[in-house]
Amino acid sequence: MLLILLIIVYFLGFKLSPFPYWRTYLILWKHVLLDRDASMNVGYRMRQAWFLMKYALLTPLWTALWWLDEWLFPAYKHCTVRPVFILGQPRSGTTLLHRTLAADETTFVAARHIEWRFPYIVLQKLIKAFGLSERLKAMDYWPRTEAGKQASLMHPNTLYDWEEDGIFYEECFLHHFFIFLRFPYPNLLPYLDDFPGLPERVQGQMIDIHHKVLQKILYLNGRAGLHYLSKEVTSHNKFMRLMQLYPHAKFIVVARHSADFMGSLSALVRASTHAKTGIDPLLIPGWEAAFIQRMKQDSLLLVDLCNNIIDPKNQIQLSFTGFITDIEKTVSYLYNELGITLTESHIKSLKALIVKQKNRTMGYTYDIHAVEGFENFDNFVNNVDVQFNKAILI
Repeated sequence: MLLILLIIVYFLGFKLSPFPYWRTYLILWKHVLLDRDASMNVGYRMRQAWFLMKYALLTPLWTALWWLDEWLFPAYKHCTVRPVFILGQPRSGTTLLHRTLAADETTFVAARHIEWRFPYIVLQKLIKAFGLSERLKAMDYWPRTEAGKQASLMHPNTLYDWEEDGIFYEECFLHHFFIFLRFPYPNLLPYLDDFPGLPERVQGQMIDIHHKVLQKILYLNGRAGLHYLSKEVTSHNKFMRLMQLYPHAKFIVVARHSADFMGSLSALVRASTHAKTGIDPLLIPGWEAAFIQRMKQDSLLLVDLCNNIIDPKNQIQLSFTGFITDIEKTVSYLYNELGITLTESHIKSLKALIVKQKNRTMGYTYDIHAVEGFENFDNFVNNVDVQFNKAILI
């Protein structure tokens, strides 16, 4: 009888779960079990299999927490999401900008890594009730390995840091570019990154659930009237769908030349993949070519979004070089364009940030990585640099 009850509970847990997208889950298993890539040995595959098994085992628990939120806190659905999206290629200063703006808690609400990974009001309230926030602030996302230390230097990330929306799609739906860092099978990447190729119903469900999670974050923070600050720099192909849901959204675009961001990104992606899987992805035949091709496609998509799809009145384009050179002036310009007042307290925090940045020791190096195929993107960056410099001088 107990076994039957357990089977029923697990069946309902899978049936009523808001995520993942189960087709992706099964495709991941297919690659782990059947992909013939000899460089991905049994040890690496066992680590990936354990990740997928844990996901399945815990799904009924996450389902219960999701529906508990619906029962105990239905008022979260009354929160209005007013998003400001930060776009750009990775390693273009978007994390610095995101966390700088998120620190202005009188203007913006941003999501922390722990909230993306566990988007449940019940659980988040328990974390606060038991005083676990301070421990999470010190808990590094990256493992304590040499590759993990390298990744942590390049992209510091505790479970309490403000993080990008991609963490949610990775951790909950298992459908995002970030999943490629844990399952680095070259033939898998085009599928993981093809949001428009998913069935219309599935696309709608993902965006709707993402919207509910944003409402939960606003509800938890008790600041429902503020702007939600988003960052998504590795999956620009969702924005056509997001723009339908948020027609009045604002977009901040940060542009950096390809030779600069690709050099830094290649080093980070390599370290991150090594940290998560134990394998150096450069040893996987076809991995580097698949990664570069994907970045070329996403760069062209970003240019198309900015030039042809997003209303110019709703986007603010920033030069990476200009931002890094003068953070305070760039943020002041940004606030002015958004029609938001920059408070004295945030100006003080900006000055403190500038001092911190000047005294910062990188602790890592990377090669400039010029790659053919980014010419159109670099022309776009050149134009952004020119227009930004003119705007700042006005």
